Amino acid sequence: MDDVLRLGFLGSLQRSGIVPGLDRMKALMGAFGNPQLEYPVVLVTGTNGKGSTACFIESILRAAGYRTGRFTSPHLVDVRERIAIDGRMIDAGLFLELGNELRSVVESGDVRPTFFEALTAIGFLAFRRVAVDVAVVEIGMGGRFDSTNVAEPVVSVLTNVGLDHVGFLGGTREAIASEKVGIARRGRPFVTGVDELLFESTVGPALAGIGAKPVREGVDFRVTRHGATMSWKGWSGVHDGLVPGLAGRWQDSNLSLAVAAVECLRESAGFEVDDDAFRRGAAAASWPARFQKVASAPDTIVDGCHNVHAAESLRQELAGLARPLILVHATKPEKDYEGVLALLAPLADGIVETAFDGGADPEIVAAVARKHAGPGVGVEVVPGIAAAVGRARGLAGVSGTVVMAGSLYLAGAAMREMGWTV
Repeated sequence: MDDVLRLGFLGSLQRSGIVPGLDRMKALMGAFGNPQLEYPVVLVTGTNGKGSTACFIESILRAAGYRTGRFTSPHLVDVRERIAIDGRMIDAGLFLELGNELRSVVESGDVRPTFFEALTAIGFLAFRRVAVDVAVVEIGMGGRFDSTNVAEPVVSVLTNVGLDHVGFLGGTREAIASEKVGIARRGRPFVTGVDELLFESTVGPALAGIGAKPVREGVDFRVTRHGATMSWKGWSGVHDGLVPGLAGRWQDSNLSLAVAAVECLRESAGFEVDDDAFRRGAAAASWPARFQKVASAPDTIVDGCHNVHAAESLRQELAGLARPLILVHATKPEKDYEGVLALLAPLADGIVETAFDGGADPEIVAAVARKHAGPGVGVEVVPGIAAAVGRARGLAGVSGTVVMAGSLYLAGAAMREMGWTV
């Protein structure tokens, strides 16, 4: 099932692009009786890691026996991936039913939602229809004016802040943080992993003005790695033997934030989650295209890295991978791909630039990659994704590694074309 899903109006809404603001969403939700207010919601924002953190939170709550809803974006292959109920993407019949209900309201009224707003609305409606106990909702972009922020979260989470979407959110970390803190609510916990400097300059004062309760990684809780397992220690107690189900050492922080968010739900909203549920939920978490191994001989890894902050984390993993290491890269034209390539290209033994619909011209990006590649490292342009993957795997040989990175849209296109499991 693709984006249009036999609902032609959803496809037409894609042309509206990003239009920040809450007025349309408030009117739309009001027409349906505000379903987003009928169950507890956890809102999760951040430059990177917000989807993984939401995944961990939902998985832990589901392991504790709660009926869960999860809303994330973007999707990789099927638009229904954005809306999950009890860890499984929404049934096609229910999606179509709710989509048609939404279309009727839109076509009979004055509100013309964006594509993202329409999908957010379907998610909130679905969670009411199936009577979830809790919904874990990932912010699309920013926070203050994101359509998901019509919910009233019982807990809010801010993973971290880097430079991304600067045309909408501002050109400094402080400006971006100010937008993201907009998901905080008076008297409610706000879990965050931002660094001390940003907290003192921006996040802390903003939370004080709102009246939210900061819960800080490194201050109120922290994790310690013991080989393959983690220990979480915080204001509420200790959780030992945690094994994150998602690969990549940056997932330690995401899991730490998720555990803190669930602890806040226990403390402030009466949720009952035992120690075993934390362990089982952490281990069972699954989130595609996040340092995901999709093939062997050679190992082929897909990662949604698309900004400098994410590239800094991915770079730490590349050094330990089998050689030769071949990078398959493609990006959106508005992204800071030079910053990403400056971090990743020097570690590659070969680079294959490719393209996806709406992506940057691979010839232009390849010229930038050549500036940052190591001496003697070849940079090729192979526009077709399947052909690019085949070329990279040939260069890597059976004992090397292929890493695809640069955009979640690249990851999704590769998943579709190669038939890899989402």
